[in-house]
Parts: sequence; C-alpha cells; structure tokens
Amino acid sequence: MAGPLARLSRAAVRWALVALVVQHLTVARVAEALAVAWHTANDAVLAEGRRALIGDRARFDGVAVIGVDEPVWRQTRRGEKYVTVIIDLTPIRDQTGPARLLDMVEGRSKSAFKTWLAARPKTWRDRV
Repeated sequence: MAGPLARLSRAAVRWALVALVVQHLTVARVAEALAVAWHTANDAVLAEGRRALIGDRARFDGVAVIGVDEPVWRQTRRGEKYVTVIIDLTPIRDQTGPARLLDMVEGRSKSAFKTWLAARPKTWRDRV
C-alpha cells in the first residue's frame, strides 16, 4: 500500500498526480484533500513523477517534434521560480493524441534548454 516510511499510500500519490495533471488542482488543494502538509504532498508527487516519467527512458522513443516553454513554476518570497518545460509535440502533428511531457529543467534560459538538448544522444537530436 505504501513504501517504507511513506506518509501517503501509493493510491493517494496516484490520485494526487491525476488531480494535479488532469484536474489542474494546486498542490495546496491536494494536500488539503489528503489531510497532509503541503511539503508532504509536493515531495510525494515529485518523487512519483521522477519515478514514472524521468525514470522511463522509453519516453524519448518516437519523438520528432518538440516544444519548449518557460513558465513560472511557483511564486516565492524571493521572486518567481522558472522552469524550462520540454514537450513532445509529435502526437499533435500526427493527430494521434495529446502532447506529452518529456522533461522539466530548472531555470529559464536558452542555456538551460541547450544543456538539456546536449545531454540527448546525437541520433535523437538529428531526428528531432
């Protein structure tokens, strides 16, 4: 039901991911619904997102078109925190489904994206 020392069950974390991604709830609303602190909900969702998305090397298979955006990830007392979001737009182009999230990189700059792109295999970059 839950991993060692976990504060939330796997089902609760799965619900939280769906609530954030599909239903566009905030982490604050998810935490409130689960009756846990904001950081508990956020940490669990980030860990599961890393496991399910970042840990899946097959997520780059078939990618031919990518999109990049630099949204505000969260507002902080010290200003805004940005991330660079990389999206697979191939399903949109091919009319086979919605775009897919490939990765998120901290920072808002051309160099953040170029560093991410340079870390991909050359054969993959040539195909995109």
